[in-house]
Amino acid sequence: MRDSQLVGARRFESFVRWSTYFALATPVGTLLGTVRWADRLTGAPLAAWIAAVVLSLALVTGNVLVTRWSIDTLVGRARRLPAGGVAAWLLVLAALVAATFLIPLHGMGMTVAAAIGAAGASFAPVLNARRALLLHAALLVLAVPLLGFGDVALLLTGAVMISVILWVCWSSAWMLRVLLELQAAHEDRAALALANQRLRIARDLHDVFGRTLAAIAVKSSLAAELVKRGRDDRAAAELTEVQRLAEEAGTEVRHVVRGELRTTWDGEVSGARSLLESAGIRCTVTGDPVPEECAEALAWVVREGVTNLLRHSAATRVTLATAHEDGEVLLTIANDGAAAPGSAPTGETGDADGGGTGLRSMAERIHALGGRLSTRRDGTWFLLDATIPLPKDDPA
Repeated sequence: MRDSQLVGARRFESFVRWSTYFALATPVGTLLGTVRWADRLTGAPLAAWIAAVVLSLALVTGNVLVTRWSIDTLVGRARRLPAGGVAAWLLVLAALVAATFLIPLHGMGMTVAAAIGAAGASFAPVLNARRALLLHAALLVLAVPLLGFGDVALLLTGAVMISVILWVCWSSAWMLRVLLELQAAHEDRAALALANQRLRIARDLHDVFGRTLAAIAVKSSLAAELVKRGRDDRAAAELTEVQRLAEEAGTEVRHVVRGELRTTWDGEVSGARSLLESAGIRCTVTGDPVPEECAEALAWVVREGVTNLLRHSAATRVTLATAHEDGEVLLTIANDGAAAPGSAPTGETGDADGGGTGLRSMAERIHALGGRLSTRRDGTWFLLDATIPLPKDDPA
């Protein structure tokens, strides 16, 4: 998709370049027509034709150089203008203006006005609308003496020619600018989607494998203790459970990467109870039923909260309590392993590295539903509260 957009942008850029080159070359060609008309009336020598051809080629070359610079600047490939070529281009324009007054041929003013208009329009691609309007006004003011004050028809014709040339070039460049901005917006959106996907995978991996690794650590420790006590059968059962958890981890990785991971309230509560009991921690679950709209977010809170207290607390009792209060669902995870004030926060559900990734992850899920997450102490108990607004159509 991105490659096709780049090809389309490049093709349109080529179209804008060549159509602009052609538009700026056409008025210069009227110089040859003027010399031809003068030749029929006055018998102008061959030198006049040669001079006209040289001037036309010089003007076209200068217009192309400046237009190329303007479009390159527009598309972000700015390059320096060749000083010598620009100087020669300006000298040719000055010579044409002088020739209008020194050799007053019929139609010469129109030809020179068109040439100046084309030269000015070569800067149009790099200008915004306001500056293009100022350039337009300056070209019209400059063309008035060349076209003659008395000939209204000639003035109008010259003004229309200059205006058409300028705004055709500017509008083509404007369309290219819009296309480039649209392409940049698509790229930014793709980059943002990729960043969000990476963030989702990182968050899910943290949340999923935090508990899985904690469970493996708990059961491995229990198996080692059972082996020491000579209870080999029970130790073998625990090691089999560790193997099962490891195999489940591989499946969960695939689900996380594919975005297929789904967490249920009943499943997480059941898993938390089983894990805590394996670690010798009594778990009590009480309270009101959790609405389906809030179940997944609160299930992630249970997963992360239980994982962290296993890592960082010395709890012997844990309570998972839910309640409907003031139009909100409140989940409280409480454990009795909080440290005394001033000592290490063994009861807090923070991350081992101190970065707070787990708390941030939980908070993001809760805030997405308009809820809030907080922690507090109550004596030797540490409590994690997660609150989510009840759905409006919920009868509670």
